[in-house]
Amino acid sequence: MVAHLFVPPFRGKLRFFTDKFASFLFMIYLKKFGFRPDVIFFYNPNDAFLLKASRSIGAKIIYDCVDDHSSFPGVPNRFAVVEAERKLIHESATILTVSKQLHARISEINPKCFYIPNGADYRHFNNAMRIHEKPLEIKNLKSPIIGFIGAVWDWVNIDLICKLAELHKDYSILLVGPVYYGLNDLKRYPNIFAIGTKKYELLPQYLSCMDVCLIPFKINDLTVASSPIKMYEYLAAGKPVVSTALPEVYSNVSADVVYIGENDEDFIKKVEAAVNEISEPEEKSTIVRRLNFAKNNSWEKRVDMIEKILKSIV
Repeated sequence: MVAHLFVPPFRGKLRFFTDKFASFLFMIYLKKFGFRPDVIFFYNPNDAFLLKASRSIGAKIIYDCVDDHSSFPGVPNRFAVVEAERKLIHESATILTVSKQLHARISEINPKCFYIPNGADYRHFNNAMRIHEKPLEIKNLKSPIIGFIGAVWDWVNIDLICKLAELHKDYSILLVGPVYYGLNDLKRYPNIFAIGTKKYELLPQYLSCMDVCLIPFKINDLTVASSPIKMYEYLAAGKPVVSTALPEVYSNVSADVVYIGENDEDFIKKVEAAVNEISEPEEKSTIVRRLNFAKNNSWEKRVDMIEKILKSIV
């Protein structure tokens, strides 16, 4: 069952009415469906106004912290987000964090904090290894195809992608996902192909066509606290992956599994090295390392870890 709360979009002083109404509706839903949860998961500090209602039914609170929410571009009131999160952290029975940076910060406030990185649907993305036909819209793209799957937002290094396109006009750079940022810059390069959002079930088809996969994130407050899901997804297909020097990549993956660019120039060199894998007989051991890493970081493995934590608190 999925129920959506209607939350009136008030801000400022009127936000008080939004919180009150949503809390009231939350309690009505629980009563209507006869549902009294033992545990309630919170994913966003903006929902901290539901803490009082959640405590009133005796539920244990778990905060699953998947990002540094106050660092997202366009946040209207960062201080309010920080304060709401602090309250959520204090009142949680357990906190799950996806990155070591988040774990270090949050465990200082509440020591009942666990580090559980993101993962991937291994079986779904591993299907890319058994697909040998390009989707019609990219059937004529020249190899090598350098790919990125995900939303292009402020945290994606557009300048780096454009620099790669400029230096390597022989590369086809394929962006699969919505482009919310930098579209005009990307359009200047005829070898950059932004094909928009694709359904989740179709992603292995596009991944199968990519010779090299990119994680071209900027290094900033948001990304140093992130755990890039796409790394696990790319590796589940056995693909060469080139990432910027994100802490979660640096600390979790060896250089023989993922290429890591120390700066823009080194990133491009690592892409070139990854492309060279295509022209040389690829060692099976390299692919096996990638697949094993992805398999050991599947969502099934993550759920096992979370279930153990749940059993310890319920």
